[in-house]
Parts: sequence; C-alpha cells; structure tokens
Amino acid sequence: MHKESLNIVGIGASAGGLEAIQEFFSKMPSDTGLAFVVVQHLSPDHKSMMNELLAKYSRMEISVASDGMEVKANHIYLIPPGKNLTIFHQKLFLTKIIKERRINLPIDIFFRSLAEDQGKNSIGIILSGTGSDGTLGIRAIKEAGGMVMVQDDQSAKFDGMPRSSIATGIVDYVLKPKEMPKRLLGYVKHPFINKTKDFKEELEQTEDALLKIIMLIKEECGVDFSFYKPNTLIRRIEKRVGINQINKIEEYISLLEHNPDEIEILYKDLLIGVTSFFRDKEAFDELKKNIIPEIFKIKSESKEIRVWTVACSTGEEAYSLAILFNEYMEENRITADVKIFATDLDKNSIEYAGIGNYPENIYSDIPPKLLDKYFVKQSNSYQVKEIIRRMVVFAKQNITKDPPFSKIDLITCRNLLIYLKPETQQKILGMFYFAINPTGYLFLGSSESISDFAGFKSIHNKWKLFKCVEGYQPEITGGYTVPLKSNKDHAAPDRFKNYTHIYEKIFSNGFVNQVLEKYLEPSVILDENYNIIQTVHDVNKFLRIPRGRISYSILKLAHEDLTVVINSVLRKTKQENREVLFENVFLELEPDKKLIFDIKANVIKDLKLKQTYYIVSFIEKSDVSAQEPSKLKIDIKSEYHQRLNELEKELQFTKENLQATVEELETSNEELQSSNEELIASNEELQSTNEELQSVNEELYTVNAEHQDKISQLTELNNDIDNLLTSTDIGTIFLDKDLSIRKITPKVQDILPIKDFDVGRSIKDLAVGDIYNQFISHIQKVLSTLKIVEKEIKIKREYWLVRILPYRTQNRAIEGVVINFIEITKLKQSQKEHEQERKLLMRILNNSPVAKTMVDKNGQIVFANKQAEKVFGLSVKDITTRKFSDHDWKIRSMDNKEIPEEELPFSLIMKSKDSIHKYKHYITRPDNKKVLLTINGAPMFDTSKKVSGAIFTIELIP
Repeated sequence: MHKESLNIVGIGASAGGLEAIQEFFSKMPSDTGLAFVVVQHLSPDHKSMMNELLAKYSRMEISVASDGMEVKANHIYLIPPGKNLTIFHQKLFLTKIIKERRINLPIDIFFRSLAEDQGKNSIGIILSGTGSDGTLGIRAIKEAGGMVMVQDDQSAKFDGMPRSSIATGIVDYVLKPKEMPKRLLGYVKHPFINKTKDFKEELEQTEDALLKIIMLIKEECGVDFSFYKPNTLIRRIEKRVGINQINKIEEYISLLEHNPDEIEILYKDLLIGVTSFFRDKEAFDELKKNIIPEIFKIKSESKEIRVWTVACSTGEEAYSLAILFNEYMEENRITADVKIFATDLDKNSIEYAGIGNYPENIYSDIPPKLLDKYFVKQSNSYQVKEIIRRMVVFAKQNITKDPPFSKIDLITCRNLLIYLKPETQQKILGMFYFAINPTGYLFLGSSESISDFAGFKSIHNKWKLFKCVEGYQPEITGGYTVPLKSNKDHAAPDRFKNYTHIYEKIFSNGFVNQVLEKYLEPSVILDENYNIIQTVHDVNKFLRIPRGRISYSILKLAHEDLTVVINSVLRKTKQENREVLFENVFLELEPDKKLIFDIKANVIKDLKLKQTYYIVSFIEKSDVSAQEPSKLKIDIKSEYHQRLNELEKELQFTKENLQATVEELETSNEELQSSNEELIASNEELQSTNEELQSVNEELYTVNAEHQDKISQLTELNNDIDNLLTSTDIGTIFLDKDLSIRKITPKVQDILPIKDFDVGRSIKDLAVGDIYNQFISHIQKVLSTLKIVEKEIKIKREYWLVRILPYRTQNRAIEGVVINFIEITKLKQSQKEHEQERKLLMRILNNSPVAKTMVDKNGQIVFANKQAEKVFGLSVKDITTRKFSDHDWKIRSMDNKEIPEEELPFSLIMKSKDSIHKYKHYITRPDNKKVLLTINGAPMFDTSKKVSGAIFTIELIP
C-alpha cells in the first residue's frame, strides 16, 4: 500500500547545473510540503560542493540517499556518487552503475521509477546539463499524469538537456530556475490538483462544458475527441486547468476560445504518445520467437509481408518491429519485401518519426549489439540507419474515420484502445479484422483486451497476442472517408457546391423545362465532368441505381452495356466539338424484350458563365427513316479498336517516361549515396570531436566553478587576514627569497621608512640598516638556517620586538621571510616598574630585624635576608642552595623526634593554601648548636591565583 499522498519532485541536472540548483532553492520556502530528490552527474568533490550550496541557500533538511530511506516532506535528498537511484513505495533504493553501459543516465532511471511509483503526484524538473538525460523520464511522468518543468535554454549554462526535453512537446512549464518555485507551489496548491475541490463535479455543473471543449478542439485541430472515454478527457483537462492556475471551468473555456495555443497544448496532451524501443521486452521476445517465424513460414519469398503499426507516436515501435524482421531474415538467410505502415493522428509525431533521429538515452532500451548495428551515433543522438528506415512508411491517419490498409499480416495497436469508448473499440477491431489476412496476428497493449469481439482468438494472454479467426462477420457501425490534406477542412467537400446556385437558376424556370420536354427526346444534361444535373422525360430504361455509395456520373449510372458507348460518344463530342450519333444500339431489358435506339450527344457552351454542358439523348427506333444521314455515325467495333489503340499508346508513353525517370533517379541516388557516405564519415569525425569538446567544456565549467568558489574563499580569507593584522597593530613585512618586499601592513609605514610603492624592491636597497646593525644579516641567517631570530630594539622612544621567521607554504616549502614588529613599550615600562618594585622589596626584606625566607613551589629556598644568616648560621648563598626539607637542617620536634616532610610548615601551606602561625621545631646549625625556631608562614600566589610558593618569618627562641 502507498503511504499518504505526497508530491515528490525529481530535479535532474548535470555537473554544470549547480548554479541553477542554487537559484532554484534560493527562492524555495522551507515549509512547502514537498519532497525534493536531486539527481545529478557529480563526482564526490562536486557532491560536497552541492551540499555546501544547498546548506547555504535552503533551510530544508538535506540527506544523502541510502537504501530504504523513506521520503518525507520538506526534505532534500541527494544521490551519492557512483550510484543510481530509484523509488518504490515512497522509499529510496540505490543500485550500482552498470559499467558495461556506455552512458549512465541516472535522471531517466529515477524519473521512470518516480512516475511508476507516484503516478499523478510525480513532478519532474530538468535544469542545465549536456546530453539528453531526462528526456525519456519526463515522457514517463507525463504518461502517468504528472507535471514537467524545464529550464529555458536561454538561461541554461548547458542547454543540451533542456533543449532535448522541450523538443518532446510535452513540457508544461519552460522557465528560469528562480521563477519555478512560485509556479510549482501554485500548481500543487491548486484546489483541483490537491483535490480540495472535485473537478468532475465542477465540470458537470457547467452545462455542456466537456462538449464545448471537444468542439473547440475539433474546430481548431480537426480531431473529434468525443470517442474518447470521458474520464480520460477529464483527467487531462483537469491537469491543464491546474497548470494555468484557473479555478473555474468557465474561465478555462474562455481561455480556449481566445487562445489557440492553449487548444494546441491540450490537443497534444490528449494525444500524448509515450513509447519506447522494444517496450515490454518480453512481449517483443514473444514476437521474435513465435509470431515472426510463423509469418515467414506462411509467406513465400516472392510475396510482400505487410505490417501495420497503429498509433505509432514517434516511431520507436515501428522501428523495433523493422529491426526484428530484419534480424530474422539475416539469421535465416531470407530475402523478402517487408513493408511496415506506421500511422498516427499527430502530424508532428509522424514527421519526427520519419526523420529517425532519437536522443542518446535510447541506449537503455536497445541491446548494445542492435544499437551498433542499426543506429549511427551522432553528437547527442542516434540516427536510424537507412536499411531500417526503408522498411517503414509513416503516414497521418485518423483511425476512427480514415480507411484502413489491406492484406496485413501483423497489426500492432498498443495503448490506444484503453482510452476509447467501448463502441469505438469494437468499431476499430472490426476494421482491423477487414484489414488483416486470414492468417494474420493482432498485438495489443498489456492493459488492453478485445472484450467479446469474436474475430480474434488469444494466443498469449499476458502480452495480448491474438490470431485472426476465419469466417467471422463483424458488424459495420460506420463508413470511412478519404482524409483531407487540410486540418481546417474536416468534411468532404460537395463537388457541386460551386455550381448549385447556377443549376437552380437555369432549371428552376418552368418555361425552360417545358421547352426541353417538348423538343427533346429522353435525355440527360451533364456538366463538364459528365455528372448528371438534369433529366428530360423518362430515362429509367437507360439508367440504373447501383448498390453502395451513390455517384452522379453517367458512366456509373448508365446500364453496364451502355457505358462504353456513352463514353465513346462523349469523348468524340468533346474532341471534335460537334454533335455525334451512335446508331442501332441494342439493349436487352428482359429475356424476350429488346430495345433498339440511337444515342446522340451534343455540346453546349455558356459563354457568359464560361461553363460547358453535354446533352445525351436516347432516340428509340420507332421510325428508322427519320435519321439524319448528315450526322457522323459510329461503328462499335472500330470504336473499341480505336479506344484500345489509344490506351495502348498512352500506356507505352507512360512506361517510357517512367523508365527514364527511374534511370535518372537511380543515377541521382548513386551520387547521393556516395555523397551521403562521405558526409557520414565526416559527421562521425565531427561527432567524436564534438563529444570530446563537450566533455572538456563541462569539465572546464566545473573546474571554473570550483576556482570561483576557491577565489571567493581566498578573498574572504585575505580580508580576514588584513583585518586581523590591522586590528593587532603589528607591523609585518613579507619578503621573497631574493629579499624583495612582497607585502607590508599599514603599521610598517609608521615604524620604518617603507611605503606602499616600495613593494617589489629589495629591502637591502632601503634605509633600514639603522634599525640595528645586524638586521640584514639576521634576515639572511633565518633564510639559510630556518631558525627564528628575535631582537628587542628601541626606535625613538618606543621599544619593539623584531621577530624574523621563515615564510612556509602549505607544503612546508620555504618561499621567503616574514618580519614582525611587535611594540613592547608598555611591556618594557611594566618590567622596569616591576624591577624597581622588586629592588624596593629586597631592601625592605634585607633590612628587616626578623629573618625572612622565600620558598618556590618545588620547595627550593630562593631568598633569605641578612637576619636569616644569624638564625641559620649560614651565608645567604648557602641557605639558597638548600630545600626546606634538607636533611642537613636535622629538624626535630619538641619531643626530639624526626618530623615527616609532609608535616613541615611548607608542606602544610601548600596543602591548605593558608597561613600557619607559631610553628615550632628544632634545627642543628653548622656549629652543632641545636636551636629552637618559631615559624610563621603565608602562601604566595601567581597571576592565575595558584600557590606558587611561600614566605616565612623565622624567630630564634633563646
């Protein structure tokens, strides 16, 4: 079961379409309720670029597709590199790219699966790209009732894919990428599309709305769609109403009345013919294996094999059949005349099919062996070879009213009957029965059937193959007329319409009729085409009403025994422009009743109206003496022979002309074939070069896009560095290996006599040696040893730290020297003040009447004053060589026990981070005198408030 309805938008582009994708999503809101699947020809590097672009320009969640990933609204899904993507039950699945295929077409693959899975909820968008990937995919989407958008070729960086898609004639919108989101959202939110309103109900409420639309199409395009199933028409009309953003059916009818282009688009939508080479491969395998061999088995080599492909669309099916027949003849070494008649109602489709040039993505439908054998590769397409094209004849035909072909061995009519009403289906099946040979076959679409039509029997239920049943008499529900060349004139013209008013004026006059009745024998008055326009007296003896369609020609209405005589008399009259008489004509009316009469013909010319008429009179032989001997008489035998000789001469002349024409054509054909072979060779070379150039062009465009991105990043980085160097108030000089200045920061100009225009000059040429004597030598030392040199200098009243270090590239190569000037004036002042404070403190401590010591965090005594020498019996130098816990102190407790190190005053302060007071213990001085000390101590803290040591006050207890 399918999940809740969700419009899934497939977006196809090549590597050169990154900009178009960016433009599209920059205008797309984040809460559309749509899901987007971006299918693109990308390498891993390019894929990361697209991720960055989408993350930058879209607020929707972005995911790389994986097997079984469920598609959710307001998400963007990307195809991973090296994979093809399909969708089934609203979940994405990955497949490996088949390396044996020359071209991978991921867009066609995904769009076809999208159409099959989502049906009318599928939406396909084609953006910038080379080639024709996506063309077959959008056909599948349109067949399923979905919607298609394509980037206009003017805004596309690479217009191959957009042009190929637009050329199909089935695209709903052609827009710039930035214009697409608004139209897309307007379409999916339309009440008829999202089903918040019932279009069928709206249509039924508007009186005769559907009939009005059918009538408008018929008037403009000459095709009557009233034989289509209403639901088929309603679905297509509903889609067009949604695409045009119209909410009322009256408004759409008004649009059709005032916009012939919309009628043409709707007409094409109703005729949408989705086909492909070898569609339903198993069905064509069945034809190849069982049906085609049977047809050849019945036919002898001398007889023509005739195939009729009905509703052939753009010709793929017709050419598929031609390939199968040709393959069978080659495999079995048979030579036969196979003629395939391919017909369709759509003139544009027929013209396209006749050219035989198809997009390169047909390779996915045709086995490689057949593709190489029967097609010529061109830049972005394949051309059907002449050997196959000669087998197929394409013609425009309206199957519902135009006459069928005859003596057909195989009729294919796939996916047409399902759109037609049942009664129309039965009528067409009856026509097929009359057209097919008694041993012929019928091939229908996999979703079609013949219902209860008994003229065919099924021989393969799955692939709808049928065989003709001999002796069946189908019911004829309507006749067929010869189609007209003009689409605008849909009814057969009345051959008398230009003269009807003239005849009425002449023969409506009663006086004229009376004169004719009085002075003429039984006669007929004919126009210049021998059509009867008036009769005089009773001529029923000489004329008869034939069966079938009525003709006004006297040669059709005259008794069959009189046809030759009347034709001869009229011909003589017309040639010699005078009266002609044919005497003693015998006509057997009944077995025992014969009629003897003369036939006389006269010519009459109306000089005013420039019209020619003939009068043929039938004079019964009641009075033989009444004949006028001065009139020209005709001998029947001589007339037959004369007419026969004339026909033989005309035939011989025609044969000679035809032979001369054939010879001329053969000569011209040989010359054209020679020229064609040269052109094909040149074309193949140009194709190869063009393909290489296109590939290089797209790669260059992609590299250029990468470079532009890098340049943008470098510009941003350069700005960051400039701002950093300016904000830190550090003077920096960049030198190359030759010590020429590459770049300086603004602060350098305040320190040294160097200006912006000195960039490019050697620093040795400038007056910078006065900074300090070894400045230049230090620079050269750093360049040779790669060791950093630092030097504090004073310039005027300011102190600077000069730091010279190698300039290293990202690859650790040395390309010069970097010199930093860091102002340390304040640091120097602080150091000076600190030194003064330290000296003051030392004087205070040294002059104190109490012994003072300082111990660092490692327990080392680092300071002792003069009074401490008296207490410890050691010099200050000796005291500062000892630690607080040194064994030479011989420290003892009040009860003369050794005190552990962790319990001594320094350890207690470090542990508690607090002061101690009046701690007492004994020590033994170098003179072996044991003395008792009272110790007070406090911790010392560094700038981070960590204990960095302790200071002690020590008193000697007498």
